[in-house]
Amino acid sequence: MHTKPQAQRPEWLIGLATMALVGLGYFAGAWLGVTQTISPEGNAIIWPPNAVALAALLLLPLHRWAWIIPAVMAAEVIADIPAFPLWAAVSFGLVNLFEVFLAASLIRWITGPRFDFDSLARGGYFLLFAPLLAAGTAALFGAAVYRGLAVEGIEYLAHWQLWWFGDALGLVLLTPLLVILARQYRDILHIWTRTRLIEAGALLLLLGVMGLVLMATADAEDGGHPLSLVLLLPPVLWAAARFGVPGAATLVAVVAAVAIARTVHGSWPLHGEEPEGAVLALQEFLAVTAIVGIGVSLLLREIETQRMRLRLFEHAMEAINDAVIITDARRPDAPIIWVNDTFETLFGYSRGEAIGRNCRFLQHGEEDQKGVKEARDALCRKQPVQTLVRNYRRDGQPLWVQLSLAPVCDSHGQVTHFVGVQHDLTELKRLEEKLEHRVAERTKALQEANRLLEQLASIDPLTGVANRRQFMTQVKKELARAQRNGTPLSLLCLDLDHFKTVNDVHGHQIGDQVLKDVASTMQENLRPTDLLARMGGEEFQILLPDADIQQASEIAERIRSAIHALEIRQQDKVVNITVSAGCAQMGQDGKDMDSLMRVGDQRLYEAKALGRDRVVTG
Repeated sequence: MHTKPQAQRPEWLIGLATMALVGLGYFAGAWLGVTQTISPEGNAIIWPPNAVALAALLLLPLHRWAWIIPAVMAAEVIADIPAFPLWAAVSFGLVNLFEVFLAASLIRWITGPRFDFDSLARGGYFLLFAPLLAAGTAALFGAAVYRGLAVEGIEYLAHWQLWWFGDALGLVLLTPLLVILARQYRDILHIWTRTRLIEAGALLLLLGVMGLVLMATADAEDGGHPLSLVLLLPPVLWAAARFGVPGAATLVAVVAAVAIARTVHGSWPLHGEEPEGAVLALQEFLAVTAIVGIGVSLLLREIETQRMRLRLFEHAMEAINDAVIITDARRPDAPIIWVNDTFETLFGYSRGEAIGRNCRFLQHGEEDQKGVKEARDALCRKQPVQTLVRNYRRDGQPLWVQLSLAPVCDSHGQVTHFVGVQHDLTELKRLEEKLEHRVAERTKALQEANRLLEQLASIDPLTGVANRRQFMTQVKKELARAQRNGTPLSLLCLDLDHFKTVNDVHGHQIGDQVLKDVASTMQENLRPTDLLARMGGEEFQILLPDADIQQASEIAERIRSAIHALEIRQQDKVVNITVSAGCAQMGQDGKDMDSLMRVGDQRLYEAKALGRDRVVTG
């Protein structure tokens, strides 16, 4: 379903409405100030119109401030023309505009675009910039205008004081009320229950009783005493405590209206004082009443806001699934001052057992952990940290926790507390350890499999000695080493004599056993550094590092002799075998392995031709 958007009112129409409303309010305030707040002696007690203009500036967006200027000037001139010349009326209007624009600019520059009497700080900024600074400064120019009118009998300082006190009192009494009614009217309507109406009636009744007491005091011969006005403070404080800022501002305005009306149109407890002194004392009392009433209501509101924040914080901390600890960094040993329910559940300690102790009691003496050291260093540096720590439950069960520490600073930047959040990682740590154990087992098995694969790839499966591939790899290394160091290197080429006959007569099973036993016998007669390899069939080669041809000949003869004496028994059969060998030395027989192997094979064949079972070296 589509709805037709509402047409926006043109800006000029809104501006005209704003100008008319502010102008009427300013004129009404000026009329009240001139006709209803002048004492019988001619002293102005309060000047209300500037409160209307300042409230409008605090409520309206900046782009509509320009409409305030013609509204104020027109209302000021209309209100002042009957009593003052045009130039004075225009001057008064300009001074008043200067006052309210200065106050509004400073207040909104500090507090932001949307101003409201919702905190003690904003109330303090209003009091500083509006009645004190702006009104006091504007009074300097207003007094000069009065001096220009040549008013006799009043000095410049007296004019300045009258202007300042009258404007300041109007701003203090009326601006908060107007702003609060505009900003908070919905909240005000919601709180007016039947009980609140009864309480408001009782409050007004108390205020009336206090007024009667004051009027009775005024009829006394001594004319009353200034301290009797203090009787009006209890209703104001009651309103501040029970009805908040709107109630306090409203009752302050009521008290001010009654007090000013009694002073202007009848007797008041201060009628026995000098006229100027009585007006000044009344202004001081009304200013103090407004500041105390509204200030107390703002203070109570701020206290309640802080209490709500603390309750919200506590509920939030209790709702967290992690253990939360707050420590006092200002006290020795930084004791725990608060823990949540999850802490009690996780660690098994009650609040009473934890509060007042240092967090180290959770480590059960294991303070040399890396995570504990990191946390301790962060505490010393007053910095946040996140680390892994092993703590313990009350029953001694270890708990792995992710510890997050964060400092809390006061308004001066000094660290006063630390908040620690402990997230339980015990189950995750156990799974991690199991996974690491499995990975270690798999890695070990893989390494073993790789080792076996490497072994299978480098060892002859029948005899267990090196195969051709492994032999050729090792030959390259030893040949390079011998050439680099200038050490001798020899090669033996061996071949079993008549091995085909063994296979044909006794079978391949006996032939395999012969190969195994021959290889074992050869290995037993070699040095640890020598390398024996089966090159294929019944052919073997032996690499002899650091051995010349003479040493190679001796090793070959020892092997030949041992094999000649070897008897290989298989069940009831006995097999004898012999071996022929050819020797070659690097350098004199060749400079590379191909040359050595070729020479070695030639000498092996020569040994075969000479009758077998012998070693040929050259």
